[in-house]
Amino acid sequence: MKLLIQSDDFGITRAVSQGCIFGIQNGVIKNTGMFTNMPWIEECVFLLKPYINDIAFGIDLNLSTGSSLLSHSVIPNLTKLNGQFLTSYENRQLDCEENGFDHLADFSGQVYDEFKAQIEKYIQLVGKKPDYIHNHAYGTATIDTVTKRLAKEYDVICTLQLMEKNVVKQAGMGWYMPGDAQSQLSGNLTNYIIEDKGKLIGSEYGYLISHCGYLDAEIFQLSSFNTCRAMDLQALTSNDVKEWIENNQIELITFKELPDSWKK
Repeated sequence: MKLLIQSDDFGITRAVSQGCIFGIQNGVIKNTGMFTNMPWIEECVFLLKPYINDIAFGIDLNLSTGSSLLSHSVIPNLTKLNGQFLTSYENRQLDCEENGFDHLADFSGQVYDEFKAQIEKYIQLVGKKPDYIHNHAYGTATIDTVTKRLAKEYDVICTLQLMEKNVVKQAGMGWYMPGDAQSQLSGNLTNYIIEDKGKLIGSEYGYLISHCGYLDAEIFQLSSFNTCRAMDLQALTSNDVKEWIENNQIELITFKELPDSWKK
């Protein structure tokens, strides 16, 4: 089996980014995607640059965390007056049966413009196109359509396309424990992997999405996923997981190694 292990949210905070880099250096993380809209993102990219050739460095397109790149006057339906995105919870509160659970359906142009600005910021920071495109947290049919459109325009694979492939088995996210910071510490990604609860063994391609990182004050302010990041990092740097990969003759791969035809 070829296995993609992805750690989301690089750049969401400095500590999360530093933890992700530790997982690349000492663990099994081979793919991570960047938030381009965070104020400290230049620092985070600088720290990652020595490892960029060893991984797939993608982009996490984001409409729910931090401030937008474009001004509120340009994308008034995506942000508050202060330029902050609506949170995932606030966005979902606006989705209802009346609008097909997609309150952004009439504002796809705004979604496109902000996402394109984020991709262009990535190119400015990294000097190349992202290795893959992924959506962060909140999604609707409109967001998915815009994401696929941009993936085609930039000739980059997006994870939405990956998950549509019959030969790809996604592990799910069943180890995460919802609730407060204390509850999240009960999540056990190590056991989830080595007991194959995601039913990856036997697949041609496996796909596991994690959220590795260290913790700082900012992550508690920005995300309901907080302490679970330290637990994910512990798992993906553990000897137990490394031995499971070796014993099952699993090949860790990056998005750069996927067939070009999957971009279509």
